[in-house]
This record gives sequence, structure tokens and C-alpha cells, in this order.
Amino acid sequence: MSGAGSGGYGIDASGMDGEGGKLDRAGNDVGAIRKAVEDHMCYTPDALGGSDSGPAYDNFAAAWQAEAKTLEAALHELADKVGISQRNYQGADHDTILALHSAGANNGLTTMPAPAAAHPGTTTAPTPGARPPSLADFD
Repeated sequence: MSGAGSGGYGIDASGMDGEGGKLDRAGNDVGAIRKAVEDHMCYTPDALGGSDSGPAYDNFAAAWQAEAKTLEAALHELADKVGISQRNYQGADHDTILALHSAGANNGLTTMPAPAAAHPGTTTAPTPGARPPSLADFD
């Protein structure tokens, strides 16, 4: 957390941009690897060691390609979610700063309870430490 322009409280979400970019680049890398090892060769089942080996390899290659595609999509989705979170943090930070500035802008406004009219200097708030009534008190 750092100062948000005015030397006060703020969220430093800039690091999220770098991490989101890393996730996006990792997704691109997985996609490039997946495409680089795609099976484009035509061969007979016996070329891989027999009639059982060819179909086994085809099943393995298809499953590997599906997993790589899933991983690529998941990394890009995570990168998008990090970006959304960054924008949400920045928006909430901005809204909080605006609210704090507007609360202090009207000289004399406070969030403290107003003094009770009958007893100047006291407030209408409950006595500190007093237990509030519960449902058991209303038998």
C-alpha cells in the first residue's frame, strides 16, 4: 500500500499488471509448444511398434493436446481475472479517496453522534461497554 497521489492511504495495484502479463505470456508459451508438437505425421500402426502401439500413441497425443489447450486457456483466464481484480482495486481505492475527501470538505461535519438536547456535552450513543438488549430480555 502506498500513497495514492495525495500522500495518504492507497492500494498499489501496479504489481498486479506485471503478474497478469506473466500469466498471459505463459499461456502464449504453452500455446506455442502445443502447436509445435502437434502430430502432423501420417504413419502406419506398425511404425510405432505394432498394432497396439499406434492407437495407444494416438490416444496419448490427443489427450496431451487437449490438456495443453486447457492449460493455455486457464492461464489466459487467470491473466484476465488478475486484470479485472487490478481494475476493481483501483476503482475502490479511487472511490474511497473521493469519499474521504468529500467527508472532510464541509467544515465541521463529523460522523460522531449529535449531543443529546437535555444534557449538553453528552451523546445519544449507548454507554461504552453497555450490553445491548437481546431477545431474552423481552420475555
